[in-house]
Amino acid sequence: MSEAPNGFAGARAALIGACGELERLLGGLNDSHGKVADEIHLVRKAGKRLRGGLAMVGEPKPCIRWIAVIGKMLGESRDATVRARTWKNLGNEDPAPDSVEAVIGSVLDLESDAARRCPPQAVIDWAKSAVVQVRARLEARGDEEVAESAAEGAAKLRRQLRKRLKRALQRSRNEDFHACRKAAKAWLGGMALVAPDVELPGGQEAERLCNSLGEENDLEVLADWMSKRGFSSATAGAAWKVLRKRQEKVRRRSISLIRKELSPVLKVKG
Repeated sequence: MSEAPNGFAGARAALIGACGELERLLGGLNDSHGKVADEIHLVRKAGKRLRGGLAMVGEPKPCIRWIAVIGKMLGESRDATVRARTWKNLGNEDPAPDSVEAVIGSVLDLESDAARRCPPQAVIDWAKSAVVQVRARLEARGDEEVAESAAEGAAKLRRQLRKRLKRALQRSRNEDFHACRKAAKAWLGGMALVAPDVELPGGQEAERLCNSLGEENDLEVLADWMSKRGFSSATAGAAWKVLRKRQEKVRRRSISLIRKELSPVLKVKG
C-alpha cells in the first residue's frame, strides 16, 4: 500500500469538514439577525473553496455544479449589495439632488435593501441536501485515494491557471480575465482546503490578482446593471466616463500582475 503524498494526507477529512461547515452556514441563514448579505457572502466563499477542493480531488463536474448552483441561487442579494457599494466607491457617495446619479444611487440602495431578506426555506433545504450528497460521496472514498487525487489535481489546476493567464495576455478579452479569476480561485481555494501546510509558490501573487480581477468583476456587474436599467451613456454620460476610466485602470493593473508577478513564478516547475 502506497503512502499518501506529502501534505495531502488530510485532504478527505478536510473536504468532509468543509461540507459540514457549509451546512452549518446554510442553516445560519435562518437566524442571520438582519445580516443576510454578509452571511450569504460567507456561504459563497465556503462554496468556492469547496468547489476548488472537489475539482482538485477529481470529483465529477455534476457534483461540483451542485455546489455552484447554491452560490448562484443565493448570489443576487450579495450582488445587489456589491453594486451599491461599487457605485459609491466611484465617487457617487453624495450626488447632487435631482441628478441622474441620485436616481441611480437610490435604485441601487432600494435593491440592496430588498436583498437583505432571508432566502426561501426551499432554497436552503435544497442546498443543504446537495451538500449532504457531496459529503456522502467523499465518505465513500478512501483517504489515500483522495490524497493521491489531490496531489495530481493540484498540479493540473496550476497548469490550467498558467494556460488561462497566457490566453488572457494574448487575447485581452473580458471572458479570458474572468476565466483567470475562476482558475486562480479554484487553485488557491483547493490548496487552502486540502493541503494548507504545503508551500504555494505564487500564492500571494495569485491572491493579489484575484483581488484585482474581483474589482474588475464588480465594475462589470455594475455596468451590466446600468445598461439593463436604461442608464446608458446618453442618459448618464458622466457616470459612464468615470466607470470606464476605473475599468481601464484596474485592467492595466491586472495585466501587470499577470505579466510581471504571477506568470514568472508559475513558470518555475513545481
